[in-house]
Amino acid sequence: GDWGAASATGDLGAASATGDWGAASATGDLGAASATGDWGAASATGDLGAASATGKACAAMACGIGGRVMGGIGCALFAVERGLYDCTLGTYPIISVAAGIVDGDNIKPGVWYVCKDGKLVEVESNESKS
Repeated sequence: GDWGAASATGDLGAASATGDWGAASATGDLGAASATGDWGAASATGDLGAASATGKACAAMACGIGGRVMGGIGCALFAVERGLYDCTLGTYPIISVAAGIVDGDNIKPGVWYVCKDGKLVEVESNESKS
């Protein structure tokens, strides 16, 4: 319903917020989060996660290794690119970030994007099947 929240914390989990102002979060690896109602937010924080925001004025964010984002016209997308594991830091460091608004020209609706060199880059069709 409206103002609802959904969370999937285990690996391969899926969270969906379909009402307006909803929030969906997938924190495990290979998780999926979807916000389909208006003004919703979807976040995928695990590795290889996917976040989609297809309602009006929604936002999608992916910050794990290999995370991807997708949105409808007018939605905001944010993605993180991570480097190789750094033993001294004990993590996969952030090397660049990218953000944009789906406008139909520069960023297309219904297309998956990843962050590469600080830009949102379309996922190749053979990569989008995972």
